[in-house]
Amino acid sequence: MHCEKKGANIMSIKNRANAVWCIANTPVCAGSGEGDFRSDCNIQRSDDFPKIDAGTFKGSLLYKMDGKLKKTIQNKSPEQAKLSFSDLRLLFFSVQSSHGIYRLLTSVNCLEQFFLEISWNEYECDNVYQELKGLKRRVVDGVICQWSHHDDTEWIGGYKLQAVNYKDNVIKDLLRKLGLSQTVIKHIGIVSDKDFRYFTRYHTEIITHNRLENQALFTEEYLPEGSILYGFICEFKDLVRPVKAPVLPQISRLIETNEKEGKVYQIGRNLNTGKGSVTISEMKREEVKNGKSLCRSKSS
Repeated sequence: MHCEKKGANIMSIKNRANAVWCIANTPVCAGSGEGDFRSDCNIQRSDDFPKIDAGTFKGSLLYKMDGKLKKTIQNKSPEQAKLSFSDLRLLFFSVQSSHGIYRLLTSVNCLEQFFLEISWNEYECDNVYQELKGLKRRVVDGVICQWSHHDDTEWIGGYKLQAVNYKDNVIKDLLRKLGLSQTVIKHIGIVSDKDFRYFTRYHTEIITHNRLENQALFTEEYLPEGSILYGFICEFKDLVRPVKAPVLPQISRLIETNEKEGKVYQIGRNLNTGKGSVTISEMKREEVKNGKSLCRSKSS
């Protein structure tokens, strides 16, 4: 997550981290990743799953900052940076569906990794791991678990899957508490790791362009519209030179203000053709004193 500069002061500890959602409003090409036979410009990947690099994520936020805050974040001095940005990891992948137009696919392992990282970053996720164990037994190759049951089968991206209605609400309630809308949640479908890997590899969007100067065609790979990623912004507490004004709350206010005003961020290429528009919002922190809260912050 963090690359130290040569000669930097390393007398610091992790203070706190805020988790963010990144929703693709239009197809996103944040690349280029490793090449294969499918396109000339591939999206970035980690463990073969689409991602957005931390530097790209940071640059998108910097574009919306004023001069003073931007100078603080860019940190061209030899001292250690105050903030660390993670990669944006894919959690929900948008694929065409025979029910409700599209499905937001994920897998049990992706959900496990997501909740594990959330718990590392000052969130508590009670009861969710027990539910994930139950999901593992039900989600096998060729099966899709969903909260909005329609028929016994569902066509996803041209492939027929057996549909299973999932009645437990722990995961669904936790995602809602973290800030996902009911409209988003009802489109979620959970498939096996093998099926999820297949869809994320072969159901991205491939768009062909004409390179005018060379009079030739070339192709670009895009993360589909509607896909949802997550990441973290972490602030470090300097033990040698403590600062009076933490930077992370300023980032939080910027993200919150832009969200309220309906402003979007640009990630990747082809802004002039409407690509790369994303919405970034912080995951909600909620504490319920009756003991039923599934997610609450350990610190204010």
